[in-house]
Amino acid sequence: MNYGDIVSFNGALGEVVTGDKRFFFHPVNYGQYNCYNLQEITADTVKPATFEEKVHYIELEFDWGQVIKTHIIGNYQIIESTHEGKIRFLPYINFKNCHTSFSSLDNALIGVIAENSIEKNEARYAITFILKMLNKPDW
Repeated sequence: MNYGDIVSFNGALGEVVTGDKRFFFHPVNYGQYNCYNLQEITADTVKPATFEEKVHYIELEFDWGQVIKTHIIGNYQIIESTHEGKIRFLPYINFKNCHTSFSSLDNALIGVIAENSIEKNEARYAITFILKMLNKPDW
């Protein structure tokens, strides 16, 4: 069990967080927390989330609009959503948010591959360069 793992605890989905060298259960959509307000967990009291549960978890945690569909490509997950009348694509790598969005699924796939292959700050430049090279619209 590690920090950030998506787990099931007492039938609820959530994420493992740490504090005072202990593990705590942070339920989906709980918001900001103080470890003392969360339930302490051990590897024996939680079970790792299934693939489907992890997809469901990132969809429930998503708060940048309404989820239309989650595209799964290997270890990449790209949430297609609508926000303020625009469709946006937000990539995840192994269910961890990349904290960026794109105007198309193609651009999001280019972006998530770059994010996974290159150091974070360098990836931003690489994505811009690749999109310009392919004559794609900006992010």
